[in-house]
Amino acid sequence: MRLSRRWAMRTGLTMAGLMLGAAAIVGFGMHPTRAGAGVGGDPRGDLVRHVTVFAILATPEPSKSVDRRLSTIQTHLGDLLPKHGFKLLDVKSARIAAGESIGSRLTHGYAIETTLLRPIDEEGKVQLRCELDLDGERQFSATIRAPLNQLFFCERPYLTDGSKLLIGLAAREF
Repeated sequence: MRLSRRWAMRTGLTMAGLMLGAAAIVGFGMHPTRAGAGVGGDPRGDLVRHVTVFAILATPEPSKSVDRRLSTIQTHLGDLLPKHGFKLLDVKSARIAAGESIGSRLTHGYAIETTLLRPIDEEGKVQLRCELDLDGERQFSATIRAPLNQLFFCERPYLTDGSKLLIGLAAREF
């Protein structure tokens, strides 16, 4: 867990950069699903957040090739994991309420589900839970508290070849 926190806060990307990058990556394939007893329908929108989740495969390689769809955050990725190449696996972005989640299927039987736990807490931070499953079995679960408009990375070993899975999470007001 200590390693994850170290990697998680090494980047200072703003949400504006993330949203620009996400817009350039795909046309926002939105697939919100109900994760539990959600709260919705708030006309002020204070229970709803625009959540973006993306998965990147980081592979140790001398050439350090970077997927062209990640060009807007290439420098930050290189700072986070030097001497690695990066390939975008998937990105999802959706407007969700407390208790709702965004899911994504990746390669090799992996799946990510990110749930909005609290749209805002007493310290002004958003709380998200990120879960990584392999063939239906939980591999990783983390509760993240981050300010609005700030990108947060979780890093997990991915394959036996030394590759890593970077999961980028961010939330902004809608």
